[in-house]
Amino acid sequence: MAVASPLTLASREPLPKAFLRTSGSSHSRGAAAFPVTPALALAAAAAAPRTLGLRRLQRNSEPSESGAFLRRQLVVASTLAAPAQAELPQPQQLQLFPEALKNAQGKVAVITGATAGVGLEAARILAGAGCDVYLTGRTLAKAEAAAAEIRVGKVVPMELNVASLDSVRRFVSTWKSNARRPVDILACNAGLALGQSLKEPEFTEDGFELTLATNHLGHFLLVNEMLQQLSPSARIVVTASSVHNPATGDPGAQATLGDLSGLQRGGAMADGGTFDAAKAYKDSKLCNVLFTLELARRLKSTGITANCFSPGLIPSPTFFRYQSQGFSSVFAFAAQNILKIAETPEFGGMALALMALDPSLDQRSGCFYSAIPPGKHLFVEDQPSPEAQNQREAAELWQRSAAMVGL
Repeated sequence: MAVASPLTLASREPLPKAFLRTSGSSHSRGAAAFPVTPALALAAAAAAPRTLGLRRLQRNSEPSESGAFLRRQLVVASTLAAPAQAELPQPQQLQLFPEALKNAQGKVAVITGATAGVGLEAARILAGAGCDVYLTGRTLAKAEAAAAEIRVGKVVPMELNVASLDSVRRFVSTWKSNARRPVDILACNAGLALGQSLKEPEFTEDGFELTLATNHLGHFLLVNEMLQQLSPSARIVVTASSVHNPATGDPGAQATLGDLSGLQRGGAMADGGTFDAAKAYKDSKLCNVLFTLELARRLKSTGITANCFSPGLIPSPTFFRYQSQGFSSVFAFAAQNILKIAETPEFGGMALALMALDPSLDQRSGCFYSAIPPGKHLFVEDQPSPEAQNQREAAELWQRSAAMVGL
């Protein structure tokens, strides 16, 4: 039987010096009330054979009694056996798990979009664990301000705006010219979602739709340009989202890249359709998962792994910077207090840290992990959408993306 890597939240205390093992007390449903300032606890599996891996989840969706939502069946499986239905266990309170943090000592991590939210919290954890963290932001001033917040370990601020291909190339050039140590963790975390009221696309200086450029194209170029700068056992971690999967029941048009005809300079949508800001975000997250799939295939014989994850719904001000302040505040309050479907930046940061450090992922590549069910603070291996598992589409996305960024 596979074992889980659940995550849960605890009361506010200094950031833990190590990851956590299961202890036995049960998780409090109200631990993520808004506003919150919890310290984080990461649940790794209790000592179990490494061959079993993490809990794997399969979605079998059907309408609920009200017809308004989709119901998920959770399936627990070992990495070798066929899936079998099982009840999702209750998350448990946790104790320290030092092996993963020991794995961090002396490593080099680069994190995009690390000036706030998930990226900042991940930088804080990794720096505290002994990583040299290169914290990037759209401007050097933002990166410097974020680095000053951490106050632990070695944190180096650097400018990197993934919406600009020139900025990506400058970052890589600067990295190479300073002869830094090989990168052990490359976290492609920067992202944005445009306001859903936006009726016309916004384009970058390179002529690409802003959501796609930020969430996919910039990271595609960054990873390709940094491959020779990675250590032999490096981990590439991509922050994706469960909304890439129509089975999540997210409202509005669902993610699909169609024939990929819109993947070109001046294209409003990846599928060639009329601009839809919400769908553009979902499509970009589908690109993240497909990119990870193809990247893992290409890196199969190298020792470098590539995995992606969804940190859950985290309504942070930075992520919603293109939404109105009123909408962002109301949405955050409702998601956390009323619907109870939100996670916190601290939780997301710990999830990213798990992806970067957990020893059970040493040989795992091309996988997708997510925080599900919504707001319950569990982190498990998930099954991406059927389209996100399409190897042919992943290969075509790679080729089109390479042409778009000039590779």
